[in-house]
Amino acid sequence: MAEPPLYREYAELYDRIYSAKDYAAEARRLTRLARELNPSARTLLDVACGTGRHLEQFRRSFDVEGVDASPRMLSLARRRLGRSVRLTRADMRSFDLGREFDVLTCLFSAIGYVRTDADRRRTFRQFYRHIAPGGVALVEGWILPSRFRGASVHLQTYDGPDLKIARASSSSRTGSTSRIEMRYLVAQVGRPVRHWREVHLNDLVEPREMLAAMRAAGFRARMVRSPSYRDRGLFVGVRPRRPGPRRPTRDRARRARSS
Repeated sequence: MAEPPLYREYAELYDRIYSAKDYAAEARRLTRLARELNPSARTLLDVACGTGRHLEQFRRSFDVEGVDASPRMLSLARRRLGRSVRLTRADMRSFDLGREFDVLTCLFSAIGYVRTDADRRRTFRQFYRHIAPGGVALVEGWILPSRFRGASVHLQTYDGPDLKIARASSSSRTGSTSRIEMRYLVAQVGRPVRHWREVHLNDLVEPREMLAAMRAAGFRARMVRSPSYRDRGLFVGVRPRRPGPRRPTRDRARRARSS
């Protein structure tokens, strides 16, 4: 999975661009939900942990670890979290840490970069393998098809004393694919003014498709559509403490009927 140029070349600007995001409030909401579903939860893995802003909050309540595909983002997370938090560079579709966690999070729509149903199913299988029985997966989806506004424009700025950032973006939709073109203008003391362009393509996935992929992995799954997740949905999966009866495949069912 190729990481967007921002994560490769400009990771140091990421937290400035999203400086208004309330990571603490998000972590409190998700911690409450995780505790409701798994009161004894002690360990948490954040997949696509980025610069560690969520982990910084979750570590107040859990023993935490993080996974991300970007070495530059992980470098910033290491600087923020110190050496006591284990961080692993890996692709969410194929990572293997060899241990299980009570809670797994994948937030800020990182799952949106998994663009095919086959890869989503691979990803949720990896999530399931890393969750202990009774554990919880909390996955923030990409924008729901019914909530994507189609053609629109946005402007986001950061105005620090030595750093100014302007990001103008244009969104459009073709069928079930969203396209967001972003243009950045960055002025920083002691450096030339920089500018660059990104294009983000993501599949607009119906909730039933996300839930089907989670259930195929073994989760009991549902979607939370509270005000905080009105546009993107929060997909909640619980790994059963005991595996349920195995559903027969079509071939096995056919053989059973013919015997």
